[in-house]
Amino acid sequence: MLRRNVLWALASLIAGGARLAGDDSGYEAGIAEWRKNHDRDLRSDKGPLSLIARHNVPEGRSGIGSDATNGIQLPGRAPNRVGAIERRGDQVTFEPSAGIAVKLNGKPMSGQSVLRTGVTPDPSDRVEFGDFEIAVSAIEGNCQLTVRDRQSSFLKMFRGALWFPVNAAYRLEAAFTAYPQAKELKIPDTTGRTRTRQAPGYVTFRLNGETLRLEPVVIGNELFFMFKDRTSGRETYGGGRFLESEMPKNGKVVLDFNKAYNPYCAVNPYSSCPIPSKDNTLITRVEAGEKHRDER
Repeated sequence: MLRRNVLWALASLIAGGARLAGDDSGYEAGIAEWRKNHDRDLRSDKGPLSLIARHNVPEGRSGIGSDATNGIQLPGRAPNRVGAIERRGDQVTFEPSAGIAVKLNGKPMSGQSVLRTGVTPDPSDRVEFGDFEIAVSAIEGNCQLTVRDRQSSFLKMFRGALWFPVNAAYRLEAAFTAYPQAKELKIPDTTGRTRTRQAPGYVTFRLNGETLRLEPVVIGNELFFMFKDRTSGRETYGGGRFLESEMPKNGKVVLDFNKAYNPYCAVNPYSSCPIPSKDNTLITRVEAGEKHRDER
């Protein structure tokens, strides 16, 4: 998810997995601002709503454009032949066709260039032409090309995220238990690829009279939770929801389910979304955070 710079007024803590006390009006205003930013991120050029296609990149050379003779075909508004992409293992190059205005990361491009493919710590290079943008990602030997369109139908149809009412009781303090050594997890995603992430430990907390457990992974300098609950597939997205929190402090983690959000797959079938493990399925209803309505 795109980073959000929202300031939160943290209140005094109530012990042992209970609600965190504070000024409810100020808290609700903070959540409202967070949700506004969430919608803005979804609609941004880098958000999921502009994504219109995902293609596997085969070995060798493939043409890219709207003409049916291209190995990677684009919508009719694109040039007949934008250029050619060539893959040799994990190395990918792009060469624009003569007379086609193409930019690489915002700068005019001419001649063949090797593309960065999102392998840590480098991002994917962006090749832009007209309303379109393409980028290539290589994950553990699986190479895919994504296509974005500023006139995407997903963007035009989107009516905004749908949320449960803010409920401060869903902002909890959880106990964090560190593993003796971080676990290496193989996490599958909805495109059939697998990513390796580190799980530093697990959290336990009380909610709706139940003692519950979730295992996060570390992404950047945050804990990232993927979970399902008994609203999944009903009021909320069937593929689960995500939640981010700060790293543990003094053996505690703050979980704010009012900020639980849907994976991008909830609004776009071309998105690549990690799949929550069965162990992260909660035996209670979490009536907080983002709901789901299918607009596809």
